[in-house]
This record gives sequence, C-alpha cells and structure tokens, in this order.
Amino acid sequence: MAKRRNEPGGLSDPDPFAWGLSLLAALFSGASYLEMRRQTRLTAEEREGEFRQTWFSARRTVIYARRVVEEFATYVAELGLGDREMQYGRFRLNLDRGMARDLRRLHTNCLMNATHLVDDLDELSAFLDASYDSAIRRIQDMLTEAQMPHTYDAVVVLVKAGISLYEELLEEIKQKEGFR
Repeated sequence: MAKRRNEPGGLSDPDPFAWGLSLLAALFSGASYLEMRRQTRLTAEEREGEFRQTWFSARRTVIYARRVVEEFATYVAELGLGDREMQYGRFRLNLDRGMARDLRRLHTNCLMNATHLVDDLDELSAFLDASYDSAIRRIQDMLTEAQMPHTYDAVVVLVKAGISLYEELLEEIKQKEGFR
C-alpha cells in the first residue's frame, strides 16, 4: 500500500502546472519591460558605465534563466511529463520527499529568476535606443504569436526560444557597445 502524503517518509503530490507558469512568467514579463523603454539624461561617461554594468547584470540573469529551464527540462524528462497536458489540477505527481524538496527549490529559483529578469530588463531598457527596435520586435513577435503551451515539452521549447532571443539581444548590445 502506498504511503499517504502526510505520513513520515510518505509521498508528496505537487502539481507541476505551477512550474511551467513560473517559466512562462519570466519569459513574458521580460519582454513587456523591454517595451517600456525610457530615455534618461546622463552624461556620456555615466551612461556608458551604468549601461555596461546593467548589461552584465542582465547577461548573468539570462545565463541563469537558461540553466533553470535546462534543469526544468531534466525533471520533465525524468518524470515522464513531456507529452503530458499542462493544465492546472490535471494530474498530480507522487514524489518522495527528496524529489519534492528539489522541485520546490526549482520552483523558487524559477520565481526568483523571473523577478530578476524583469528588473534587469527594465533597467536595461533605459539604455536602449531605436537601433535596438528590431531585436526587441523579434522577441515581442515571437511572444505575440506564441500559443499557451499545452504540454510540458512545449513549455520548455517556448522558454528556450525566448531565452535565445534575449541572448541575441544581449549579444547585439555587446557588439554595438563594445562590451567585453
């Protein structure tokens, strides 16, 4: 007989829907802040130093976002969720305490990364002039055309594609601004 959830050493049954939503929140929130670009009045030297520092912060956050989605993808594969329908309450997982703890940690990391990504892209947007419009438009177009993913594999594919576009934007900024 399977142990019940609240029994010592028992199984846990988290709903993986929240994990997928956390990853999607990071992706969509970042794009919305890029659209809210604003101009600031800084001296050229102040602007360059702040721009560079902000770029590096955003770069680190996007690198971490890539790692978070890769980790999520490994759990999706390990738990056999890939082709499962992503819908709230659709199914529950029976996990041991260790796996449940690891997935709670991942969920927390997803939420924290989403928050940092939004903040970093918002700050970065203050430095982006019209020369970056095409890169930002690619991100927005991809997200505008995106459908709500119906499976966990589709979440992974969509988030990876979005992160790739953020990486392309950061690379374009690096090249234009000469950040090394």
